[in-house]
Amino acid sequence: MKATDYIAKFLADLGIHYVFGLIGGAAMHIFDSLDRQPGIQPIFHHHEQAAALAAQAYARASSGLGVVVVTQGPGCANTITGLCAAWLDSIPCVFISGQARLIHTVRGKPIRQVAPQAIDIVRLVTPITKYAVLVDDAKKLKYYLQKAVHIARSGRPGPVWLDIPLDVQWAAIDPEELQSFHPEEFDNHEGNSTHSITDEVRACVALMAEAKRPMILAGHGIRLAHAESEFRGLVDTLKFPFLSSWNASDLLPTDHPLYLGRPGIFGQRGANLAMQNCDLLISIGSHLGIGLTGTMLHAFAREAKRVVIDVDRQELEHLNVPVDLTIHSDAKVFLREILRLVGEAKTQDIQSWRQKCFDYKSKYNQVPQEWSTRKEYVNPYVFVDTLSEEMNGEDVIVIDGGGTITEIAPQALRVKEGQRVLISAGICTMGTLPETIGACLGSGRRRTIFLCGDGSMQLNIQELQTIAHHDLPIKMFVLNNDGYLLMRHSQQDFFESKFFGSSREGGVSLPDFLKVAAAYGIKADRAANHAELRTKIRWALDERGPVLCDLMISATEEINPRLGFGLKPDGTPVSRPLEDMYPFLDRAEFLANMLIKPLPESSA
Repeated sequence: MKATDYIAKFLADLGIHYVFGLIGGAAMHIFDSLDRQPGIQPIFHHHEQAAALAAQAYARASSGLGVVVVTQGPGCANTITGLCAAWLDSIPCVFISGQARLIHTVRGKPIRQVAPQAIDIVRLVTPITKYAVLVDDAKKLKYYLQKAVHIARSGRPGPVWLDIPLDVQWAAIDPEELQSFHPEEFDNHEGNSTHSITDEVRACVALMAEAKRPMILAGHGIRLAHAESEFRGLVDTLKFPFLSSWNASDLLPTDHPLYLGRPGIFGQRGANLAMQNCDLLISIGSHLGIGLTGTMLHAFAREAKRVVIDVDRQELEHLNVPVDLTIHSDAKVFLREILRLVGEAKTQDIQSWRQKCFDYKSKYNQVPQEWSTRKEYVNPYVFVDTLSEEMNGEDVIVIDGGGTITEIAPQALRVKEGQRVLISAGICTMGTLPETIGACLGSGRRRTIFLCGDGSMQLNIQELQTIAHHDLPIKMFVLNNDGYLLMRHSQQDFFESKFFGSSREGGVSLPDFLKVAAAYGIKADRAANHAELRTKIRWALDERGPVLCDLMISATEEINPRLGFGLKPDGTPVSRPLEDMYPFLDRAEFLANMLIKPLPESSA
């Protein structure tokens, strides 16, 4: 049996239906075998970065494994952004690269290259993979494949990389003679430990019993652990208000009576007020990054007891904020244990706290009605709010990682029961159009909505051809603000409004996307104002196949609310705490919202 035929069958036996990549000389044998393997369809992209982004989105949408196949040298190097997306957001993916013949590789020697195009990709990707290896013996192929898949899925998931030389690819092998991998050989230091967490969970239950203003923060780790039903059970049992990180936005619908939204530096004001005023914060499956905690680390949930549950021990040992209790555990294991023990807690009457949280949400998380009265342009918040009304519970929403939409969508999007929301929140890269391909295929070709800016649309724009080729039901909404609005905000605040690299006058111009779409054979239309907004949204959603809708946004649109800044006496900017977002509330209104003592910066 040819080695690459074995690889293809191995992937098919795992239930892999799609493999993402781009053809190349050193990967020709692999793709030939994949193309002939029943049950697997190679999806050929027009850039390796696109293939990598699509594969990790496929893994997210399918709750399975993403697979990427690329050729040597530049083919490998081009995947790095997508590889980082999988690494930072803990997405299980297998990257397979074709390589020059074994004798033509550097194999750890202190030289740069032997064969043309070849690079030592294993050394390059080792810091951003859970496992990376050069497959130097065809008889070890089964061992390396089994080990890679096991590691990608175990503990805290993540990407792995197999670099396979040409002479290993075309080798003749006997599958019965191949060495197998045994999981017990793997010294998993990330979280597969079977240690008991009962004592730690009881300590958490004790804190819950004392809390008058408890809060749960749901992180992406809940979905990674396939613990969605357990989380729903915890919310239904405790009836504690809860928040979510960006990547956990779709665990429960936005209209759930206990859901308070998405906190953070570009979070919802009501969510931030609730989080900052709680007296117990239980974070499940979130590493509490700066985007969520804000830069004033000492001010984060400062009067609360803070409990963090994470499968990655290293994350627990290097948290940015002080915590009172850490629990090293997979989210599903923790949730099942706390559901078993929660009867031991005689919790406080928190009805007044729930009402306060509801007030925060209803007053501050909504898109202001007056924004929809504008006659010129489309307000992006009004667009996302209107789109939320028009979408159905089967839709998959992909939010581009860079630019204005990354801040606006988490504030204005209202998620319905059954919807999936995907955003590469760790890498936050521009140009994630390819993620729609993986998300659409991973969800069984469900209608997939893509939200991005005009600057981001230029990156990986070649994947419009891949979308058109496969006739995927992808609806692209482009926020056209003539450049990079988020950069212009920063340049306005800190660089005297010199819009270098962010506007037409500053050296960046963008095409007419209706003409671009037409070149790819994709239907397109434009919404210039609110009077035609809903009609154009309905057209895009109802039209068969891929569609692009260009939304005309003001080049001076404000992103509100956002992390507030003050100035020191010397003019140096300094952050305000999360509860005090810009535009700043009237001080009397702000103080009326505070159940804890405001910091001096906030009460001035």
